[in-house]
Amino acid sequence: TVPEPWAGGAPIRYAVMKENREGGDGGQQTVLRGTPQRVVVMVTPVIAHLSDLGLLDAVVAVDNGDYLYNQTVRERIASGRVSVVGGGAELDLERVVALRPDLVLLSALGPDDTSVRRLEAVGVPVVIVADWREQTPLGRAEWILLLGALFGRTQEAQALFSERERDYLRLREIASGVAAADRPRVMANGPWQGSWPVPAGGSYMARLFADAGGHYLWEDLPGTGSLFLDLESVLERAGDADVWVNLNFDWRTREDVLRTDPRLSLFAPFAAGRMYHHDLRVNPAGASDFWESGATRPDQVLADLVSIFHPNLLPGHERVFYRRLPGP
Repeated sequence: TVPEPWAGGAPIRYAVMKENREGGDGGQQTVLRGTPQRVVVMVTPVIAHLSDLGLLDAVVAVDNGDYLYNQTVRERIASGRVSVVGGGAELDLERVVALRPDLVLLSALGPDDTSVRRLEAVGVPVVIVADWREQTPLGRAEWILLLGALFGRTQEAQALFSERERDYLRLREIASGVAAADRPRVMANGPWQGSWPVPAGGSYMARLFADAGGHYLWEDLPGTGSLFLDLESVLERAGDADVWVNLNFDWRTREDVLRTDPRLSLFAPFAAGRMYHHDLRVNPAGASDFWESGATRPDQVLADLVSIFHPNLLPGHERVFYRRLPGP
């Protein structure tokens, strides 16, 4: 069951029949017959889940290969083994139908989502993946269980999730022992197109910062999305921050930061050299694995953040997603 596929949406139930045989009316649910052999994936983290479960051979198409980090899928796109079919109004419906997929995995913003309605109109089974609505790191990672159920890999999926959950909770427990006075003041993101998007206090990223033992400087502000502030407001609150993480995607050096706005040098982490970018796993095309396997491996993301906020807690940790921006 997908409890809330979009904001205010009613739950959607998927009934998976082990064999491709006729069944009764599914009622208020979608009936999927047989184990999927051919799938179209339009949600990036699903690629990471399928890779972990050894199911990439089932992928026959994706919506946009430009944003994919997974090298196997990228090579298959280049060779023509995996097609690119677009999404929304740009969805190449004829190509999707010609591929004869057993199902399409995608996210939806509402009941009238263009891709969903077009696919359903021609009888292509659709499964809504709403991992992006989860506001906890483990909640997003838990979606591997849906993939396990769909593909008959329930035990494997449960084992993977349980291991990651255990590691995440262990790291959170380690960081929870840090006294409030020793928690670094954390700021995030950077100015973009005239405003500075800042994760709200109830957001996914704010939860990661807290679980890693950080004092996120906007943790008091309600909401689960982003707040859009001007640079002056951010400087007033975070000018003396201890750590700056999740930098703009095109910031590779300190010079890149200053090119965006020279006033960014006024933030204490710039002078102290405590700026950390989540671009350690970005391919030459610009696709970031932080938003792909990072969503499925919150334990690894948390370990990176703990090592940044409290290096003494994880001595010798080799970061997977984050790197320190070169500086003083």
